Amino acid sequence: MSLILIADDTPEIVSLLHDMLALRGHQVAVARDGVEMIEKAKTLRPQIIVADIMMPGAYGSAAYRSLQDDPFTKNIPVVFLTAVTPEQAKAVVPDSPKVRVLHKPLDVTALFEAIAELLPPA
Repeated sequence: MSLILIADDTPEIVSLLHDMLALRGHQVAVARDGVEMIEKAKTLRPQIIVADIMMPGAYGSAAYRSLQDDPFTKNIPVVFLTAVTPEQAKAVVPDSPKVRVLHKPLDVTALFEAIAELLPPA
Protein backbone atom coordinates (compact mmCIF):
# COMPACT_ATOMS: atom_id res chain seq x y z
CA MET A 1 0.00 0.00 0.00
CA SER A 2 1.49 3.35 1.04
CA LEU A 3 4.53 4.49 2.95
CA ILE A 4 3.40 6.39 6.05
CA LEU A 5 5.78 8.33 8.27
CA ILE A 6 4.81 8.45 11.95
CA ALA A 7 6.38 11.36 13.84
CA ASP A 8 5.78 11.19 17.58
CA ASP A 9 7.93 11.21 20.70
CA THR A 10 5.69 8.90 22.75
CA PRO A 11 6.83 5.28 22.27
CA GLU A 12 3.41 3.81 23.12
CA ILE A 13 1.67 5.92 20.49
CA VAL A 14 4.34 5.10 17.90
CA SER A 15 3.97 1.39 18.62
CA LEU A 16 0.17 1.52 18.44
CA LEU A 17 0.12 3.51 15.20
CA HIS A 18 2.85 1.38 13.65
CA ASP A 19 0.99 -1.85 14.40
CA MET A 20 -2.42 -0.54 13.24
CA LEU A 21 -1.06 0.82 9.97
CA ALA A 22 1.14 -2.21 9.26
CA LEU A 23 -1.85 -4.51 9.80
CA ARG A 24 -3.65 -2.54 7.10
CA GLY A 25 -0.80 -3.25 4.71
CA HIS A 26 1.07 0.06 4.89
CA GLN A 27 4.82 0.41 5.11
CA VAL A 28 5.67 2.47 8.18
CA ALA A 29 8.68 4.63 9.01
CA VAL A 30 9.17 6.37 12.35
CA ALA A 31 10.59 9.74 13.40
CA ARG A 32 10.98 10.57 17.11
CA ASP A 33 11.00 14.37 16.81
CA GLY A 34 10.35 17.20 14.38
CA VAL A 35 13.92 17.37 13.06
CA GLU A 36 13.93 13.66 12.26
CA MET A 37 10.48 14.09 10.67
CA ILE A 38 11.95 16.62 8.24
CA GLU A 39 14.99 14.45 7.47
CA LYS A 40 12.98 11.26 6.90
CA ALA A 41 10.31 13.03 4.86
CA LYS A 42 13.01 14.38 2.55
CA THR A 43 14.82 11.05 2.17
CA LEU A 44 11.86 8.64 2.16
CA ARG A 45 9.17 10.83 0.57
CA PRO A 46 6.22 9.12 2.28
CA GLN A 47 2.75 9.37 0.81
CA ILE A 48 1.46 10.78 4.12
CA ILE A 49 2.76 11.82 7.55
CA VAL A 50 0.99 11.23 10.87
CA ALA A 51 2.58 13.66 13.34
CA ASP A 52 2.24 14.90 16.87
CA ILE A 53 2.12 18.70 17.10
CA MET A 54 4.30 19.05 20.20
CA MET A 55 7.59 17.16 19.90
CA PRO A 56 11.18 17.89 20.90
CA GLY A 57 13.59 19.28 18.34
CA ALA A 58 10.90 21.02 16.32
CA TYR A 59 7.15 20.98 16.74
CA GLY A 60 5.32 18.96 14.13
CA SER A 61 3.68 22.15 12.89
CA ALA A 62 7.10 23.84 12.42
CA ALA A 63 8.44 20.72 10.69
CA TYR A 64 5.41 20.81 8.38
CA ARG A 65 6.13 24.42 7.45
CA SER A 66 9.74 23.47 6.69
CA LEU A 67 8.53 20.68 4.41
CA GLN A 68 6.30 23.17 2.59
CA ASP A 69 9.41 25.12 1.57
CA ASP A 70 10.88 22.09 -0.25
CA PRO A 71 9.50 21.30 -3.71
CA PHE A 72 10.04 17.57 -3.11
CA THR A 73 8.03 17.43 0.14
CA LYS A 74 5.53 20.27 -0.13
CA ASN A 75 2.71 18.03 -1.37
CA ILE A 76 2.96 15.43 1.39
CA PRO A 77 -0.30 15.52 3.37
CA VAL A 78 -0.19 15.47 7.17
CA VAL A 79 -2.55 14.21 9.85
CA PHE A 80 -1.69 15.95 13.11
CA LEU A 81 -2.47 14.19 16.38
CA THR A 82 -2.57 16.42 19.42
CA ALA A 83 -3.55 16.78 23.03
CA VAL A 84 -3.75 20.59 22.81
CA THR A 85 -7.13 22.29 22.62
CA PRO A 86 -8.74 22.93 19.24
CA GLU A 87 -8.05 26.66 19.71
CA GLN A 88 -4.36 26.03 20.39
CA ALA A 89 -4.11 23.69 17.41
CA LYS A 90 -5.76 26.23 15.13
CA ALA A 91 -3.12 28.79 16.15
CA VAL A 92 -0.16 26.61 15.04
CA VAL A 93 -1.51 24.31 12.32
CA PRO A 94 -1.98 25.78 8.84
CA ASP A 95 -5.40 25.70 7.27
CA SER A 96 -4.81 23.52 4.22
CA PRO A 97 -6.72 20.89 2.27
CA LYS A 98 -3.68 18.63 2.80
CA VAL A 99 -3.91 18.81 6.61
CA ARG A 100 -6.19 17.20 9.17
CA VAL A 101 -6.09 17.68 12.95
CA LEU A 102 -7.26 14.90 15.27
CA HIS A 103 -7.37 15.33 19.02
CA LYS A 104 -6.28 12.80 21.61
CA PRO A 105 -7.51 10.45 22.87
CA LEU A 106 -7.18 9.02 19.41
CA ASP A 107 -10.30 8.03 17.49
CA VAL A 108 -8.95 5.21 15.32
CA THR A 109 -11.86 5.38 12.87
CA ALA A 110 -11.30 9.12 12.36
CA LEU A 111 -7.59 8.47 11.79
CA PHE A 112 -8.24 5.87 9.10
CA GLU A 113 -10.82 8.15 7.46
CA ALA A 114 -8.38 11.09 7.43
CA ILE A 115 -5.63 8.91 5.94
CA ALA A 116 -8.00 7.61 3.26
CA GLU A 117 -9.08 11.19 2.37
CA LEU A 118 -5.52 12.47 2.11
CA LEU A 119 -3.72 9.57 0.44
CA PRO A 120 -3.10 10.14 -3.24
CA PRO A 121 -4.98 7.76 -5.52
CA ALA A 122 -3.09 4.53 -6.15
